[in-house]
Amino acid sequence: MSERLKRILFIAFFIVFTVAIGLAIYFVFFQPKTAPGALTEEEEAAGAFPGSGEAEPREPGAAIPSGSLPSAVGITGSSLPPGLAPASQTILLKEGVTQELSASTDGTGVRYYDPLESKFYRVATDGVIVPLSDRQFPNVENVSWGNATDQAILTFPDGSNIHYNFTTEKQTTLPKHWNAFDFANDDLDVIAKSEAIAPESRFLIISDPDGTNARAVEPLGDNADKTFPSYTPNNQIVAYATVGESKGFDRESILLIGKNHENYQSLLVEGRGFLPLWSPNGQKILYSVWNVESSYRPDLWISGGAPDNMNQERVKLEINTWADKCVWADDLTVYCAVPQNLPRGAALQRELFNDLSDDIFKIDLRSGAKTLLGAPEGGLSVRNPVVTDDGTSLIFSDAVTGDLYSFRLQ
Repeated sequence: MSERLKRILFIAFFIVFTVAIGLAIYFVFFQPKTAPGALTEEEEAAGAFPGSGEAEPREPGAAIPSGSLPSAVGITGSSLPPGLAPASQTILLKEGVTQELSASTDGTGVRYYDPLESKFYRVATDGVIVPLSDRQFPNVENVSWGNATDQAILTFPDGSNIHYNFTTEKQTTLPKHWNAFDFANDDLDVIAKSEAIAPESRFLIISDPDGTNARAVEPLGDNADKTFPSYTPNNQIVAYATVGESKGFDRESILLIGKNHENYQSLLVEGRGFLPLWSPNGQKILYSVWNVESSYRPDLWISGGAPDNMNQERVKLEINTWADKCVWADDLTVYCAVPQNLPRGAALQRELFNDLSDDIFKIDLRSGAKTLLGAPEGGLSVRNPVVTDDGTSLIFSDAVTGDLYSFRLQ
């Protein structure tokens, strides 16, 4: 090696060594540090909440202080620590496509439709599958389940509807121009849209489940596609409509419709794409919306959801998922499936991200704590989650395969 080459290599090594030492000194002694819980400039601009730290112990049943639900770090997906989700936490209950899941009336499992067999079944967490009926119903497109009894309204691709009582095996045909059915909590009646050809003949209607005793609730006019039948558990609100007064691009007023023409206060939401999920007693509403600040990802919010407390204690939960991937276990506990690595803009084309693997979180509305319980084994994407009455299991179908699973919560 020549002396000239030796000098060049020595100079290059010296420069690299000097830069490395300088960077090390900067990071150790001079780099600005962010205090725990402080917001970055980007988070502050986006309206994010700081981390809450550990929640103080609360007495069982303690109420949430007004407007002060603690907020943890925002959750957009997470990496599960090794060993947190053992294989026994996820159990395959039914292999093959399952559709239209709903909680069974005894609270031990779910009811579902098997499109391959054209039949309806019930399955509990022990994996025992029982047919609800020996009748076959080919090509069912949509199922509106009763809440307290085994009855349902089945909709078919040609628009025809039938009401079927699985206990009495009685079947009734309903008008074709009725759609979007939803049962009252006690199953005594249903809300639906009656969409005639002429706009002046379109109405929200309430009837007995078999179609008798129908009466008009509100005219729909040209807003049928913006009106959504949805009986709340306390039967006070029967539908909502996204036709409220404009509040700008990132705010929306949701009109709430009562069964007796009540003029309820509107729900003000911070975004678009409103999806609601009322608590079991109807006093709270969990919902998801998306906006610019969420980078067009769905944000979860909680708010008072009854006519006498609408918009009270409205808090963003800092979790990016859709409300229909959540389920209430009781009036203060929610379980949510949160997509891992949900990208910006996902709410604009949700169908493109139905195959993302989910993590399961428990949200305690007393303390605001959000606990990661694990991820269903095999990278599953949760659809139609149901919690058993004893609170031990979350049952769901995988959005990709349709297979039916149980996820152990305790």
